[in-house]
Amino acid sequence: MNQAYPATNSIYLGSSQAQHQKILAQSAVVLKLGLLLMKSGASAYRVKTSMARLAKAVGLEEHHAQISFTEISTTAYAANNFRTEVAETRTKGVNAYKIDQLGKFVSSLPEQLDPAVADATLTKIDQAKPLYAPWVLALAAGVACAAFSFLNRGGALECTVVLLAAAAGQLLRSTLAHKGMNHMAVWTLCGLVSASSYVLIMQALAALGAISDNHMVGFISAVLYLVPGFPLVTGMLDIARMDFSSGIARLTYVALLLLSASCSVWLVSVAFDLPLKVAPPQDLAPALLWALRLLASFIAAFGFAMLFSATPLVCFWAGLIAALINPTRLWLVEAQSWAPHLAIMLAALSAGILAELVTPLYGRRFSRVSLSVPAAVTMIPGVLFYLAMANFSNGQVLEALTTSVQVVLIFLALGMGLAFARLLMDRDWLYDRDTQKLSALPEEHMR
Repeated sequence: MNQAYPATNSIYLGSSQAQHQKILAQSAVVLKLGLLLMKSGASAYRVKTSMARLAKAVGLEEHHAQISFTEISTTAYAANNFRTEVAETRTKGVNAYKIDQLGKFVSSLPEQLDPAVADATLTKIDQAKPLYAPWVLALAAGVACAAFSFLNRGGALECTVVLLAAAAGQLLRSTLAHKGMNHMAVWTLCGLVSASSYVLIMQALAALGAISDNHMVGFISAVLYLVPGFPLVTGMLDIARMDFSSGIARLTYVALLLLSASCSVWLVSVAFDLPLKVAPPQDLAPALLWALRLLASFIAAFGFAMLFSATPLVCFWAGLIAALINPTRLWLVEAQSWAPHLAIMLAALSAGILAELVTPLYGRRFSRVSLSVPAAVTMIPGVLFYLAMANFSNGQVLEALTTSVQVVLIFLALGMGLAFARLLMDRDWLYDRDTQKLSALPEEHMR
């Protein structure tokens, strides 16, 4: 045997060593692209279509892929030979910037590309430094949650304390995630830090006589940075694309994280005997309230886009989209008596359409999901969900069931709104595409 090639057991009978070595390189670089997209939080359909385009460019004849939340199984075919590979990634995060960079790479693929050149480009993208330092992300989480606190009817004091509590929790999350700690444990610990920090600061101010003891309306807002909005939305989009293995697994992951954070909220509420209830409406002039909601929606979406590692330009547009749709959504519910889930479905549909209108302005350098998801996150009913879980834990089953039904309807409406936007604006969504047939791929890549 030629010792220049590593010994393997995967050579198809009748193929030469050179043919085998070539398909090995082709299959490996396509799999590498899929893993990078998975680690960045991309949906299953994006992973499959991106892999198919690279497979075609590096010379494969067919490429079959099965995608779950953490695993990829692929089979590559070329020159009467095939290679099957299975890989897993334990990294479960969100990096919108890398999704956009990988999308740009795939969109600019030539008709033929050397696998080694593709591998070098992917390595460069993978090894790029993070856009934001941990302290910057902590500040972004704090400011975003402070904006959420106002949207949840909190005042200036509540927003300030929420900023401090959420920033402390996000800084801890960055530290623990960097060490590879289990996400359920991370979410529980960070929820405890943020929730207890908020309560202790408020109680200390009340003990000093600086404030009254009725400022707990921002308590739940302090942990809203822990709502896994990106995987929640992409999971629902996976379901809409009939990618059930990925979508169900992704939504299960989301449920576990929400339950972990809910456990923290319940523990702190029991320890400090806190009343868990929705705050009363704010006593502000309608024009001022609308303006402040517009600003708060912009800030919340901008901050969450930063947590998703989007570029500042993407953060700005995501914030602008949220500022356009979220105050209107709240007005429809409060002034026009719309059902919350109907208002959210319309708002999510609008967010998806606006994202589609914005991306062509920049040559589709960033994806629609990078714009629409941060805007949609401002509508996720985090407070209602945590209230429902706390009520279940306290034995208040009727209140918990009522709130849970509202939460489920809102989640479904959010997913349906974004899915309908994609159906209206993207032919690849409107018509089912077989990504295994490389010769039948559409000319333009999904962005």
